[in-house]
Amino acid sequence: MRPRPLTAGALACLMLVAACSGGDSSSTTSATKAATSDSRASGGPGCQHIVAGTEKRSTTPGEDLQFLTSAIAEPKTCYDKITFEFDPGDGPDLPPGYTVEYRKPPFVEGVHTSTEGFKEAKYVLYVEIRPASTTDNRFSGRGITTYKGNLRLGLQGMEHSVIVEWLDTAPPSVPESIAPASTTTTIPRGSGSTSTTSSTVAPPAPPAPPTTSTTLAPNDPATSRVVWLIGLDSKRPFTVDASNQPPKVSVLIMH
Repeated sequence: MRPRPLTAGALACLMLVAACSGGDSSSTTSATKAATSDSRASGGPGCQHIVAGTEKRSTTPGEDLQFLTSAIAEPKTCYDKITFEFDPGDGPDLPPGYTVEYRKPPFVEGVHTSTEGFKEAKYVLYVEIRPASTTDNRFSGRGITTYKGNLRLGLQGMEHSVIVEWLDTAPPSVPESIAPASTTTTIPRGSGSTSTTSSTVAPPAPPAPPTTSTTLAPNDPATSRVVWLIGLDSKRPFTVDASNQPPKVSVLIMH
């Protein structure tokens, strides 16, 4: 017995049901993918392709002094991101040089830091950026403060960063392979008598070794630096991203 052919009304009803069913399934799948693509639990797509490690990362400083204008901490899918932004001053639109590495205290000789006593900071990334300053002395009159942010950044939503601290009292320093601003060498005069009127006169004392003192000029690109500390709850792989428009240096701490 042949099956009875479907009427036009029945056929239209079946097509409507199939279309509604397919539309609901597609909508649900898209929503699920959108929710999981930015999931911290899964780490997010592509996170495993970011090259990071625990060894020191550094670049050669340029010749033109730059001025820190902002510091921002942002939680991202794959990493904690701390970005330092600069005004290039009289130089080109290029990021300054940097050194980022794990260090133990004292981070800067003679400078007390909150990070040292912060129990949650099990490991600390030392961030030194140069040539850089937070005071612009290029114009007559008082210097202009270019960074007006806090000594410590807010860290809401961060995965491993527990403290980010600016060492505003870190003094200028002379990096390796760079000559100081000016050096003065003093050779002391020898002491003792050269008289020979008496056979009991002691021989002349040997001259003291010369002493060298270094004078660091303010805002000298050879010595100016900005220093930050990033305290972490564990030793995490990290990388550094430097870019321009405006010049910036970002430290990425992997999750």
